[in-house]
Amino acid sequence: MKKILAMFAVFFMMVAYNNAAKADVYSDVPADYWANKEITAVVNDGILQLQGKTFLPEKDVSRSDFNSALLRTLGHRTPSLSESNPFSDVTSSRKDYGDILLSSKLGLIYGYNDGTFKPDRIMTKTEAASVISHITKDYKGNLRALNAFKDREDIPAWGTRQFAKTIDLGVYVNYPDADELLPNKNLTRAEAAVLLYKLKQQICAVKDQYKSSETILSTEHLDVTKKAEVDEVQITNQRKIVLAKNIIKGYFYTYFTSRDVQVGDPVTFTVKKDIYTKEGTLVIPATTIMKARVTSVEPKKWWNKNDKVTVEFESMTLPSGACVPFNAEVINNNGVLTESRWVKPIVYTLGGAALGGGIGVGAGSAKHHGHRHYGEGVAIGVPVGGAVGLITGLTTPGRTYKANDGDFVWLELTQDLSIPN
Repeated sequence: MKKILAMFAVFFMMVAYNNAAKADVYSDVPADYWANKEITAVVNDGILQLQGKTFLPEKDVSRSDFNSALLRTLGHRTPSLSESNPFSDVTSSRKDYGDILLSSKLGLIYGYNDGTFKPDRIMTKTEAASVISHITKDYKGNLRALNAFKDREDIPAWGTRQFAKTIDLGVYVNYPDADELLPNKNLTRAEAAVLLYKLKQQICAVKDQYKSSETILSTEHLDVTKKAEVDEVQITNQRKIVLAKNIIKGYFYTYFTSRDVQVGDPVTFTVKKDIYTKEGTLVIPATTIMKARVTSVEPKKWWNKNDKVTVEFESMTLPSGACVPFNAEVINNNGVLTESRWVKPIVYTLGGAALGGGIGVGAGSAKHHGHRHYGEGVAIGVPVGGAVGLITGLTTPGRTYKANDGDFVWLELTQDLSIPN
């Protein structure tokens, strides 16, 4: 009994110690700290390290520290490099020596014309924006995006386009004032955590040459519908790749009617249940949002021509907040949101037949030579009424397309879908 009690005592002491240690880990990052979520995520992912049992969120970030954290964000780990060292101020005794040489090899963060890297120089927010702009896919940032910030004129001329590009990507920090970028401010560890967290969410926007080598671990299969021409999903060390021609369900997020939309309007769909492979890997989590935009609207016309709406899918936002490109098309009704052309004629035909039958019954109830001819009345009234109903259904204007929250359409991927791990 004494041994058992002693074991319980040791166990509870260990639990108490571990809980105390955990409580101390973020002693300088309280639960209500503005970047708590991002800091927790990058520490858990090994992107930024704790300083003892604290994070030091307000500490400035050096070029070397940002470089090492950026490499981790892109999936790299400290390498053993045999390349010659091009920098006169970087010695092999530095713990970040391998990271700096790898960065030089990749062209991630450049050195200076005098042959130095200046690893301990503090990064500014504009310099960080420039690096992120440099490693992401080529396109010119929309300068109008800067108009939302009252200190846009403070951005150095050499970094204006780069800052605009990072804002387009959503990889920027505007704290504590949402209307200010503070472009010349030294980058803090908290701000670096936010930038790198957002960059990881937009990892598909990073040029492949800067990301770590990708390894296909396995090929698994979706089991959403037998209609799918392709059901394969490639599982890699960085992401899940749902191959083009796979089919998934897209549920309308809110009530939708073709009467109220115009070209350019957004349409939102969602994933109702987790989508797993047959082998058990979670690919697309429930509550994932799929955003589309209306590309054409064809209003209903005479001769039973229904409203037709086509949409183009643009992106998918995961519950984690990560946004990835999503290209798919509706495969119901030849790719358009519309009612079946036969619904109305069938309804009108049945209604006309019922009405004709009723009239026939009424007509047959009249006595002719002392007899009631119900059967003859129905025999004549049903086909005549049905024919009138069919003609009416085929010649009058078509129907408005409507969908309630929870109605779904089948979506076929037109390009591979990349879901980050």
